Amino acid sequence: MLYPRRLDADSREIRTLTLASHDANGLVACCLNTVRLDEASYTALSYVWGDPTATKPILVDGGKFQATVNLELALRNLSNDFVGKALWVDAVCINQQDVAEKNQQVPLMGELYSRANGVVIWLGEEDPAIEMLMEGLAEDPRSLQADVEGMGAAKIIERHEVGIRKREAMFMAIAQRPWWKRVWVVQEALLAQEDPIFRCGRQAFSWSCFFAFFLAHHKKAEALSSTSSERSPEVTEWRQRLGIDDAEHYKHGVGNDLMTFSVYATVRNDFQQVSQVPLPAVVALGFDRAASVPHDYIYGFLGLMSENDRTLVNVDYNTSHWDLYRAFAEELLASEDKEGSKVFSTLCFSSVGGRPSWVPDFGHQSMLGPQSGMFLTMDGCWRFPPAVWFSDDNEVLMLAGVLLGDITWTCNIQGSQDGLMSNISGLAKLARGVAGTGEPSLRRIFTGNNGGRGPLLDNEAELDRWWEVLMDDAFPLRALLSSEAGQKPREELDGSSISTTCSRLAATALMASAGRSLLVTINGHIGIGVPESQPGDLLVYLYGTFAPFVLRPVAGHYIIIGVARVAGLEDAASLERYCTEHLLVEATFRLG
Repeated sequence: MLYPRRLDADSREIRTLTLASHDANGLVACCLNTVRLDEASYTALSYVWGDPTATKPILVDGGKFQATVNLELALRNLSNDFVGKALWVDAVCINQQDVAEKNQQVPLMGELYSRANGVVIWLGEEDPAIEMLMEGLAEDPRSLQADVEGMGAAKIIERHEVGIRKREAMFMAIAQRPWWKRVWVVQEALLAQEDPIFRCGRQAFSWSCFFAFFLAHHKKAEALSSTSSERSPEVTEWRQRLGIDDAEHYKHGVGNDLMTFSVYATVRNDFQQVSQVPLPAVVALGFDRAASVPHDYIYGFLGLMSENDRTLVNVDYNTSHWDLYRAFAEELLASEDKEGSKVFSTLCFSSVGGRPSWVPDFGHQSMLGPQSGMFLTMDGCWRFPPAVWFSDDNEVLMLAGVLLGDITWTCNIQGSQDGLMSNISGLAKLARGVAGTGEPSLRRIFTGNNGGRGPLLDNEAELDRWWEVLMDDAFPLRALLSSEAGQKPREELDGSSISTTCSRLAATALMASAGRSLLVTINGHIGIGVPESQPGDLLVYLYGTFAPFVLRPVAGHYIIIGVARVAGLEDAASLERYCTEHLLVEATFRLG
């Protein structure tokens, strides 16, 4: 019997896995040992389980254990380096069939990784992207130029840019590996005291070296315009070889995988200094991630929470995960910290499943998905804190706010990169006609929120000017962008070129609007909302939140559809002024 008894919670017992050489049939062989966590010495393995129905046998204490294919492959690759050494591997060291044991082991996961002698991250097998990465890590990270001896200046620049684009594709391919998208790996990577070590096949490289290389590349890539060698035959062939699908890469819901790297590049260093993550940030870390069990979108971050926040979570896989999600939604709204309301304003909402619409499914939250509020929220909130209370039956959430207007017209914004600007241009003209307004620029609702990265330029007038150029289908923009004049740095653009400025405007418009809907209210407001917005919905501002919300009236209450960004009402001051001038009346909105 593999697990003769349950681990003793009072003694803080854990199991470790010691690797032996392969048996006569070539199976990975290992044995289990029960030890106290406070006295244990081991290396923790961070990996993706993979398909639980696709398994390969390993030997544990002489008996066959059906490990997932990915785990068997990881142990096989590690066996030469770790023979006789103890590992901690969750799938084997915890009896996954014993819910009571899981309930008492999961709260220890944070300590299991922070106390480990080291953490090995198994990314999978080696491939051309990893081969290129290893070559790059062996080079001077300050240089991305190929051998340019005998080349002219233009050719040197071209080869340099092609090199950057190829490395960009390399990082995309690595970012698409499943490890980066799992819930549990966040705390496994952040809690490691020593520099985690990545393993791909027989290749090994450290966390710090990998991200130093990525940041050096990213700085150079950001300086390139969108036209620079992006579609050269060499780059296109390389992307195809790595299996990168442009349509999928830019489609909302999948998002930009490189954004994941940008977060990881700084978050580990930040965590080493603070040692805990505020509850709203914990929720946000689960965006765009996957877990086999819905409870793990909360339990998977326990090790990052403060001691006080951990008391809010009772680990019990036998209870409904919806009760867990509801408690977290209430905590976000009731938090005295504005970050709670800010995260609540970025969530995806759905009334499917017979639950209140204000209780989000934390298992389906996306940073870039069209249903999320990301890139729609304002920089600050209005009239914080929100007044939050519940109906007598505790099912209906009640929030105070003001009605900004009934939605009378909506139209979907094209979700692909190609043709996005002309699509926005046509819809903007149509929306102006419906709204009966001659507002000269809607640029701020498409590009005003730059994901917290600050303004694109200090010169707002120049941004408005080039936005109007982007909206003009008759303007020969592509020729300008690729010309010498288009590439030349300009003082009025804070040292950027026209090409770079227009590229950034287009990129922020893509993130803010693709896949969403343009909407118009009965009183002439134009905004961007989640794609489910439709005529008959209400546009309201709920006090203390970071964006206007779209609500849909049903019998006796409203359901949350999602948030919106409204032209002219992008900050608290403009909301206050608008409500004063138009004498809008405060109301209580019953959210079910």
